[in-house]
Amino acid sequence: MNDQTGNINNQIDDDEIDLLELFRTILNGKWLILFFTVLATLAAFVYAFGKAPIYRADALLQVETKKAGIPGLEDIAGLSGDDTSVGTELELIKSRKILGEAVNALNLDIVAEPKRIPLLGNLNKLFLASKELSKLPSVSESIDSFTGKYAWSNEQVKLTRLDVAPNLINRNLILTVKTPGVYDISFNDQVLLKEGKINQNNGSSNGVLSIYVNTLDALPGTQFSIKKLSTLRAIGRLQNSIQASEKGKKTGIISLKLEGGNKQKIVSTLDNISKTYIQQNKSRSSEEASNALQFLEEQIKPVEEEAAIAEANLQKYRTNNQTANMSVETLGVLELVSEIDTELQKISLKRDELILKYTPNHPVIQSLAAQEAKLKTRKKQTLSKIKKLPETQQQLLKLEGDYKVANTVYLDLVNNIQEFKIAKASTVGNAYIVDTAVVHDKPVKPKKALILALGALLGGMLGTLLVFLRKALHQTVGDPEKLESHTGLSVYATIPLTKAVGIGGGLNSKRQKTLLAKVQPNDPAIESLRSLRTSLHFALLEAKNNIVMITGPSPGIGKSFISSNFAAVIAASEQRVLLIDADMRKGYLHKLLRKDITPGLSDLISDKASIEDTVHTIKIHDYELDIITRGQTPPNPSELLMHSNFEKILNELSGKYDLILIDTPPVHAVTDPMIVGQHSGVVFMVVRSNQHGMKEIDHAVTRLSQNGIDTKGFIFNGFVNQKGANGYGGYGYQSYYGDYKSDKE
Repeated sequence: MNDQTGNINNQIDDDEIDLLELFRTILNGKWLILFFTVLATLAAFVYAFGKAPIYRADALLQVETKKAGIPGLEDIAGLSGDDTSVGTELELIKSRKILGEAVNALNLDIVAEPKRIPLLGNLNKLFLASKELSKLPSVSESIDSFTGKYAWSNEQVKLTRLDVAPNLINRNLILTVKTPGVYDISFNDQVLLKEGKINQNNGSSNGVLSIYVNTLDALPGTQFSIKKLSTLRAIGRLQNSIQASEKGKKTGIISLKLEGGNKQKIVSTLDNISKTYIQQNKSRSSEEASNALQFLEEQIKPVEEEAAIAEANLQKYRTNNQTANMSVETLGVLELVSEIDTELQKISLKRDELILKYTPNHPVIQSLAAQEAKLKTRKKQTLSKIKKLPETQQQLLKLEGDYKVANTVYLDLVNNIQEFKIAKASTVGNAYIVDTAVVHDKPVKPKKALILALGALLGGMLGTLLVFLRKALHQTVGDPEKLESHTGLSVYATIPLTKAVGIGGGLNSKRQKTLLAKVQPNDPAIESLRSLRTSLHFALLEAKNNIVMITGPSPGIGKSFISSNFAAVIAASEQRVLLIDADMRKGYLHKLLRKDITPGLSDLISDKASIEDTVHTIKIHDYELDIITRGQTPPNPSELLMHSNFEKILNELSGKYDLILIDTPPVHAVTDPMIVGQHSGVVFMVVRSNQHGMKEIDHAVTRLSQNGIDTKGFIFNGFVNQKGANGYGGYGYQSYYGDYKSDKE
């Protein structure tokens, strides 16, 4: 049970360490995250405020259920399937027929807009009035010639007519403002029209271009892109821009929306589309009545002639035969036959009309055929009774029947024609405009607040991703215990991160400006160096001499910080200490301790100065510290350190001091540490927290070992505890291996 509890506790501890490590990783990369956040927010700002605003206009239409209103056809309206769904109306609104009317009426096949640099071209408008024109400040002639052709403020051009040759349709033409109200038009650097003027017709000499410009607001040199679109392409653009949808389900309310940068243009376009659709809807509603009226007007003339002939034949027969009136029985038969013939005539007319709309197999046509067959059977049965009458009565009955049928059909046609005329005149369609087009004051695109928020979010996410990617690709050592367990060498001191030390030297070479042991003797970093002083005492018992070399794998880890402050801490314990700046390329201890760079170590080795002249004494509080500066930068410091004088000097100085500290360049930068290490009794390697990979440290230790130099242990600098820290500027060097050049005075 205890083992299980222990495993659980270890797992919890691991999870906590992971969370803290995650937090430290983000904290260490905060400047990278902030940089990408600011950069992405700036890019989002340019996009949001540099992109031309897009406005939206909307309108509402209502479509009612279509009802049959044609007299004489109400009985078959349910079979005709003429009810139109809203989906059909939506497609009709976006049809080429409807939108083509708007294209032709509003010249939507003409595109004219100022040439702008994407995004940047609209930023200048933020600081200008709505009609103010402006150019970028003059920089140089070459730059001005480039920026001068672009629009930067409120430039505009309006064309009421543009006719071009077929080979120039859908091609970009360039309109260049020469002087106020005067312009040139070119295509592929070929001038088509020279010095055209606004508010008048202008055409090219070869007839390929004809144009009328009524508005041109721009400074000289500004260019506009103009284009004559084909009708099909202009309609296609409008089809892609307009949105038509039904509000709700089966409400019959159609919402029309159109977006664009010109408020007036999108409102007029949407209004034109709405009115054209309503007119087309009304025309469709009256088309059926118009067709029926046309058919009846064509049929009435032969029917009228037939009735007149029947009446004349009847009168002629009565006169020639002096026939008397027919009996009641004969009149009854005549009335019945006349009704049947009248119905047959009406069915024949109706079939002729409907056959224009339906196929012979349509149920409506089949129904009429069945009615006609029944009437013919009934007529045949009735006519059998007429054969019993005298011949004179039979002939009279036939003529009376022909006249009555023809006259009845004629009168019915006259009445139907009048009814169709009334129906056509009263047709209003089944679609209405509920709300005319209006445009919203605020643009719908771009959504500036959303874009800025997304820009900042994406920038932060990208920066965080790069921080973790950098950590994954460059695993660094941040725990002294892991360093000890991996290398088998002891960490003699862990120096906490501090901000008490002043930093200077610029971006490329940050260096400490103040000696921390002097300005803040009780700082935790100095206390850690005091513990190192105790550890060093026991390390020197086994060393061959009292010379301690301070080095490190790479630049920028605080070797000079450790060397200078450690020397001051030991000097405070009333020991004679000598600090030697052996970095003859970029050493800066002379600046830190306010001493001249010469005479220094390079001068001493080359016999240009004596030890007495080279050693400088520094007063720190109530104790003293001796220092040898780097001296004048020699042509080849490594060869100078290999001179026999260097070993003689160290041997002589070793007898005069309790301890000699030598600050050397990084191991991976130059070979100087391998030379100095040959003469040192103790070698400490400074490792900066979260700056080195384990392989880099191993390589530095191995490189010293290959030259017969044993690394005594590590000084772990810049350590941050699990609660984090406020950051640390760093000092010394700014790169690992490269960028290690001489810093000549």
